[in-house]
Amino acid sequence: MESARNSAEAAGQRNARLVEFPGPNIGVQSEADVRANAEVLIDRVIKSLTEEVVSGDTQLAAEPGPGDIVFRGTFSAVNDYLYKNSLTDGLPVVPPTPEKVQEFLKYTERSPDEILGILPPGRREATTWTVAVNGVMAGCRPEYMPVLMAITEAVADPRYSIGQSGSTSGWAPMIIVNGPIIHQLKFQSEGAVTRPGRRANTTIGRFLRLLMVNGARFLPGITDKATFGLNFFVVLAEAEHRSPWEPLSVSLGFKQGTSTVTVNSVLCVSYNFMTIGSAENQIGIIAEEASRALSQDPVLQAFGPERRHMLVLSPLVASILSGGGYSRRDIQQYLFENVGIPARQFDSLLQRFWPKETACRLAEQGKLPRSFCVSEDPDRIVPLMWSPDEFLIIVAGDPSRNRCFIATQCADQGLATTKPIDVPSKWEKMLADLYNYT
Repeated sequence: MESARNSAEAAGQRNARLVEFPGPNIGVQSEADVRANAEVLIDRVIKSLTEEVVSGDTQLAAEPGPGDIVFRGTFSAVNDYLYKNSLTDGLPVVPPTPEKVQEFLKYTERSPDEILGILPPGRREATTWTVAVNGVMAGCRPEYMPVLMAITEAVADPRYSIGQSGSTSGWAPMIIVNGPIIHQLKFQSEGAVTRPGRRANTTIGRFLRLLMVNGARFLPGITDKATFGLNFFVVLAEAEHRSPWEPLSVSLGFKQGTSTVTVNSVLCVSYNFMTIGSAENQIGIIAEEASRALSQDPVLQAFGPERRHMLVLSPLVASILSGGGYSRRDIQQYLFENVGIPARQFDSLLQRFWPKETACRLAEQGKLPRSFCVSEDPDRIVPLMWSPDEFLIIVAGDPSRNRCFIATQCADQGLATTKPIDVPSKWEKMLADLYNYT
């Protein structure tokens, strides 16, 4: 109810008529309890719709404008103020003074008040200015601004559906970076690539978390209703210089040499499994692990053709597969043809969410491809993928280790969205002055 009230208020409806379904989560109630509670709910709905509501102020309180000073004080006092007003991720931030924000704005040619998108559920405008403010707070360097802008455009894209970020599954976004920007801004792409430590990877990952708090207004326990929830991820930069294939961005349709960000929801992350032997043996192990990862019930609950899971290969594994004749597309096709589980297991998982449904029933209704019901044999292997495109294959990590991991995605929530990084016209000179590049 608290979440519903906050969502209604964010939409300018402070007097929204809300009723609460009786009892605990409907998913743990018996059919008889659901029917009995539905009767109670109907009475509450009728009462709510027919009673007169005392009209109140439906206008949201005015917020400060760009550049307004909202607080003055010491570092600790500023952080206390931001924390008490739910404007941080719980960790200390760099106070976003006007001077610091202006430093960030030097690295974009776009107007400070340009609106990049509207971020639900808070319905706040994501502007160039607010991107800079959150970049300062996250501890980013000013020259990271073009990357921050592209990330904001990605999550503001309706396709990404950022408004679902507070769902009870607790998924978190992961950012993948491609192109010359990796070297230019010194992203880590090899050993310990997903650990905090490298400034670009860590602070840019934190920036997105802060944008979700201050822009979308996802607040723990209020609009963020994650049952548990994943932490924010540091940026995953592809080790393009170690990869035997074209970069992920090129496989997604961008020209070679274009810097991009891809933002994708992550529901679960597998352990870092080891592959051994020949290319054929290694790809077989990957298919086994993918079958295990994709058959988890929260992943199956989000089953659908829009899913884009991520398979991250160390450079060593990628080189072995490439040496065995496998292109990125060959790997995707192999997984499509070999990732699956027995029908009885698939149906058992399916019935956790849709009682009495089976793969064959859904295939007959056109809700699953016919390949899910080639026979009624309960031991037949049912596919767990809709198309070869379902796996995004990324090369990163320690180049001397034979390990991989899989990050599963949450279907229609946080769809993989890629945007080009727009750098200012004097970008090369700016970098030369900063990093002494020749």
